[in-house]
Amino acid sequence: MNGAAHSVKNTAKNIALLVLVLLLAVLCGLNWLTGLSVSQMPADSLLRRVYDHVSGGAVGYELRSSGIAAAEPIQLALTADGTLSGVQYSLSEIDAGLEAVQPLWAEVLSGAGTLAEAEESELLSALQNGDCALLRYDGALPLSVIAGWMGGTWKSEQNAHTLLFSAHESRVYVRTGDGRLLAASAKADGGTLQKAKEGFRGFRCEFAGDGYAVYPETLLFARETLSLELLTPEEIRLFDPQSDASVQTVLSAFGYTPYTQPFEEQGGKVEVFVDDISTLRLHEDGLVQYAALGDTGTVLAFDKGELSGHAALDAQLDCARTVLDTAMRAVGAETRASLYAVRREGDTTTLVFAQAYGGVAILGETDFATFVFREGVLSTASVNLQRFSTGDTRRTVMPALQAAAAASGNGKTGLTVAYLEQDGRYVPIRGFMEIHE
Repeated sequence: MNGAAHSVKNTAKNIALLVLVLLLAVLCGLNWLTGLSVSQMPADSLLRRVYDHVSGGAVGYELRSSGIAAAEPIQLALTADGTLSGVQYSLSEIDAGLEAVQPLWAEVLSGAGTLAEAEESELLSALQNGDCALLRYDGALPLSVIAGWMGGTWKSEQNAHTLLFSAHESRVYVRTGDGRLLAASAKADGGTLQKAKEGFRGFRCEFAGDGYAVYPETLLFARETLSLELLTPEEIRLFDPQSDASVQTVLSAFGYTPYTQPFEEQGGKVEVFVDDISTLRLHEDGLVQYAALGDTGTVLAFDKGELSGHAALDAQLDCARTVLDTAMRAVGAETRASLYAVRREGDTTTLVFAQAYGGVAILGETDFATFVFREGVLSTASVNLQRFSTGDTRRTVMPALQAAAAASGNGKTGLTVAYLEQDGRYVPIRGFMEIHE
């Protein structure tokens, strides 16, 4: 009897020790996680999700939202001491500029009022009086998404490619994809604006104003010399075992296992992968086509009914960006995917991506990538995987001032820089904007 009691006591002691060891391990893990920099963890990794959950940095749908922007601005500008300076078409300069102005834009957009039609004369007055900040993208994107990337919130369904904040008038102006001008009340704390001024570094420029047939907020840089490399497309042999392209990586991007057996078409130039809920067609030259069967698929942004509105769009963007990033790694692409357009009709969302080299969009005859979501399910997707090489040849793009002077017509337009195909290569060209909602 005493032996049995002694055995029970030993067992209880052993269990207590085991529990204490487990608690100690958990506490050590929590201490390590709280001391770990979030920037050291991949945004879509399990570790990042654990970190967000432990640190309180994410709840609900935010576990699906990495906070990584699906597009970088192409231009930033800020007035300091009466002088306007800006940066453009350079990833390093844009990233440095964003670090300085992001808190300002987060404050401005989070406190913005309801948008209404505005007169061009009102914008001209704002440009000529007081401090201004400009934020511009290649495509017309939802303001709610842009605000989220800046660290703020703005529950607006409107798409826009250019935002201008006037501290003097306490208003934010937005230029839509079809050229309309809207405005809303907005303000920023003086300390936030001053801190942005102190941290922002750019090149001297000025607004075009009403002297040219371009939008008044167009940036004209003094002594602008934008010299960019020429891009030569490289052949992609997706099925060649001697190439560095990886079919397995493309398969994993769309939720397929490397053991899925394909069917061959067009004499082996196309491989078709099929499961019970989707079809994936891979072309030897890098074209990828995905289609879900019915209301289910291998790629989910969120479960049906789980999210709606802006939260659903954020999850869809993150899902598409993750798929694209993985697929582009399959061919060793040095370009970046950049969100170019968003269209929403009912429960269907279409996301169009361009690819960019060094901050400049590469535009071809067809879109680089298109994703169509029906609620949380990726319904269809098309990606034209490409890879480019560069040489010693560079092209100096026409300065914006000269391009603005050459603009003609009764209406206003915008200026942009993009790579366009010429004689088998992609050449940087200054052109007029053709952005639509």
